[in-house]
Amino acid sequence: MDARIGTDGPLLRPQAGRLLSLRLRASDAAALEPLAPGLAQLAQLDIGRQRSVIWSGEPLLWLRLGPDEWWCWWAQGRQAQPLMQSVAQTLQGIFHACVDLSDGQQALLLAAPARPLLRLGCDLDFERLPGDLATRTRLASFPVVLAATADQGMLLWVEASLSLSLQQWLRRAAVAVSE
Repeated sequence: MDARIGTDGPLLRPQAGRLLSLRLRASDAAALEPLAPGLAQLAQLDIGRQRSVIWSGEPLLWLRLGPDEWWCWWAQGRQAQPLMQSVAQTLQGIFHACVDLSDGQQALLLAAPARPLLRLGCDLDFERLPGDLATRTRLASFPVVLAATADQGMLLWVEASLSLSLQQWLRRAAVAVSE
């Protein structure tokens, strides 16, 4: 269900999709290159970055959330198991853990302009952050993962059980921004 929040605020839309968490040593990130070209280069950058790649015709969004933590998200379509198997084959012999988080996390798309609204509940300085931002933070009292979109929107992941409460908070905050 799409919802315009506030009077002329950004569009908030839950996003169906799949989400994997991948843990591996930072020094082993180059082994991901055959699976997702460009991730080895991303591993050389600061934590909190993202990269879009195509895997078997499917667009994937890889988020580097920590030195040893990656999330991979994609919209509807392919199930998680084929990608998990490809990760296992690619990283064979390398210590790693790959877990499907899809049932425990809800993705929300907050269309542009998202940053003024997010500033109400988050102390990140969005103006100084890179355009390919991907990070963990708190939004109001909700632990979230944020990833900037190309059009100045924001993808948010929140625990599924908190999703409706966060959406309600965003709607109330949008009214405050519009006043």
